[in-house]
Amino acid sequence: MRFVKDQRGVALPLALIGLVSLSGLLLVFLHLGATESLIGKSHAELTEARFVAEAGIEWAYDNLISNPDWNAVLLGPDGLADTADDGKLATAVSLPGLSAASGTFTVTVRNDAQAGDSRITGAPLDTGGGFNDTNGRIIVTSVGVVGAATRTVRVAMRRITLPPLVAALALPGAESETTFNGNSFTVNGTDTNLDDTPGPGDPVWGIAVGAGNTANETVVQNSLSAQQQNNVTGKAQNQGQPGSGNNAISPDPQLTSPAVSDFITSVKSSADLTMVSTQANPLSFTNIGASCASNPGSTTCWGTQANPKIVYIKGEPDPTSAFSALQVSGNSSGTGILIVEDGDLRISGNFRWNGIIIVTGKWVGIGYMGGGWQSVYGAVISNETATDPGFREALVSGNAKINYSTQAIGLAGQIRKLVTLTSWGEL
Repeated sequence: MRFVKDQRGVALPLALIGLVSLSGLLLVFLHLGATESLIGKSHAELTEARFVAEAGIEWAYDNLISNPDWNAVLLGPDGLADTADDGKLATAVSLPGLSAASGTFTVTVRNDAQAGDSRITGAPLDTGGGFNDTNGRIIVTSVGVVGAATRTVRVAMRRITLPPLVAALALPGAESETTFNGNSFTVNGTDTNLDDTPGPGDPVWGIAVGAGNTANETVVQNSLSAQQQNNVTGKAQNQGQPGSGNNAISPDPQLTSPAVSDFITSVKSSADLTMVSTQANPLSFTNIGASCASNPGSTTCWGTQANPKIVYIKGEPDPTSAFSALQVSGNSSGTGILIVEDGDLRISGNFRWNGIIIVTGKWVGIGYMGGGWQSVYGAVISNETATDPGFREALVSGNAKINYSTQAIGLAGQIRKLVTLTSWGEL
């Protein structure tokens, strides 16, 4: 028993046990110290890779806004279809001002025609197939790479497509009663640049009416006097005759009143400026555009070539056809898309618009009232959805000039709010 109770020699094994334990802890701490920096670096790279992927989405957004033909990017830069139905907008692109060591992104786009894409876009599958966008929706994927880290962001983009712009002056609605005063006006369907040089586009009709509506075509043709015939020019119905007068006035199969109304429904919530006009308080403006230099965001700056805008005026239906929802006078100018719904638009004084003007709704019309010069470069649509015999859907007086212009339409088509992100997710 004395031997069992003898504690001599215990210190050595206890010391060895403690040494082994402390050595294990030391090894753990040394390992953590060696890997913690790697963990931190990996986490930082993953975060940076996500930001780079998001930058790729923003880069794609800017490029897709300026490219109205999304079918071209669906095919990719080589113009060939690949097996994944993807087109590459960018491959291993560095961030502006930085080298590839700071991260790169690769962006691909595809049409929303694959099984399951409806869950991404929230819309039915595009029936046009992998390389033919027919619903204005595409899926964009951006892969960001920083060091060994990779992050992927996928979004769905939707473009609000412009209505059919098949004429300098389009009258797709129920009626097309027009009046032309004097012999100084022009309605020109030949593509014209903003500086009045010839544009690259094919000519369109000088005046077009709704699809198949030959009765409205006759109404417009009969409103022109013999002297005024040469003031309307554009694409020729009869190729063997000059594209002027009655030969430049035609129904167009693409031009329908519902197509215009659908566009208004889609775009008005995205307007840069929205104003309400009532019969008790109609809107009247003088010298629109004069404030753009000092205050581009003001309610009297309706867009410039550098910053085109969507301006939406909501009127009040008036069965008497006497309500002007908007009157513009003085020295006025703007660029983008001007929409007046449920009321007339009357323009006098000196006026210049680059882009698209649409007047739509019940008992409406557009009037160039004279008293100066009024010019539109782009296209004008007067879409009356009700009938009011005896009242004009278009009145063109004085020195009014309506010039079809793909350059001006291009400015309107590149408004950022026409392209929206409908979903966003990390993969």
